[in-house]
Amino acid sequence: MDRRDFLRTTGGLAAAAGCAAIPAAAQPVSTADRSAKSRVFACPWSASPAGFADDGHRLARRLSMLLAPDALDVRFAASIQADFVFSPVQSDVPLHPAFAFFAGLPGYDALAPRELESWLLTGGGQELWDELGTRHGFKPLLAGHTGRDVVLWSRVRIENPEDLVGLRVVARGLDAEVVRALGAVPITGDDAQLEAALVAEGTDAVIWGSLVHASASGIPSRFPFALTGALGAAGSALVLRIGQAAWQDLTPAQQSAVAAAAASEFTASLADAEATRGVVESALTQRFGVTFARPAREFSEAVSRIATAVIAHAAAHDPLALRINQSYTAYRRAVAPSPFTIA
Repeated sequence: MDRRDFLRTTGGLAAAAGCAAIPAAAQPVSTADRSAKSRVFACPWSASPAGFADDGHRLARRLSMLLAPDALDVRFAASIQADFVFSPVQSDVPLHPAFAFFAGLPGYDALAPRELESWLLTGGGQELWDELGTRHGFKPLLAGHTGRDVVLWSRVRIENPEDLVGLRVVARGLDAEVVRALGAVPITGDDAQLEAALVAEGTDAVIWGSLVHASASGIPSRFPFALTGALGAAGSALVLRIGQAAWQDLTPAQQSAVAAAAASEFTASLADAEATRGVVESALTQRFGVTFARPAREFSEAVSRIATAVIAHAAAHDPLALRINQSYTAYRRAVAPSPFTIA
């Protein structure tokens, strides 16, 4: 049973939050007998948890139906050479800080998920992302999202900025820079290393996708204090990275079909994240005693100041980063002049 079966009832949501068994959707969809034209599809997480891994299997099934039976060799491993890689966009920020604009910016002055999608489709964002991706050998496609108001899960209650001082926090991309500036110690690394840190004794707090992603990984049972939208309201995106050689090997029709599959996965993951939020919160509160809270004004103002400085630093990295920032900012001002406010 995959996690969408759990999403049918409140009781199932509670079970999903603490599940230890491997769901059927987490079993590899590849077979031992491969055709000569099979392509490698990789995700950086272990295959056993649902959540991100389940998203990866769902996308792999979409692509397999489009390309050919047994066209994909699906693997769950970090740092693997693959034709298709499904991962958080924030994982690309170490390659170039401007990837953060496509990942979802920290702070409260950022594009919401559907606005990010619109910027890519109609505001010139995809062309800029393609240009940046080409520098690093891949074609990027928006293929998932955590939804708005990603949670900072912690072992202790966090109310004020100083409460983060000294805490070891799992964080990616520019989020890591924000928590560092707040006095925390960011736990960074590849996604496999971050996944391992979720169960490490020395980890004090984590930022890990949507409520469904976090629940499937057992986070609420270990980190019962949930600060919703702590580092910003926009959430973060996932990418299907396609190696340039693999992309160019696809026909135009196949390229369009792959782009459509990625777009469908974005819509599905956003629905998982946002449509079920209320019932998941209720289930986690009942099952694990999770306390959900919103950041205090002082906390939000500190995050906003730091995020502004961190984003400006990323935008100043090189001329391409500056152009990306200009495009992103112009689109936000035109389409979403003030999408979020600090309570």
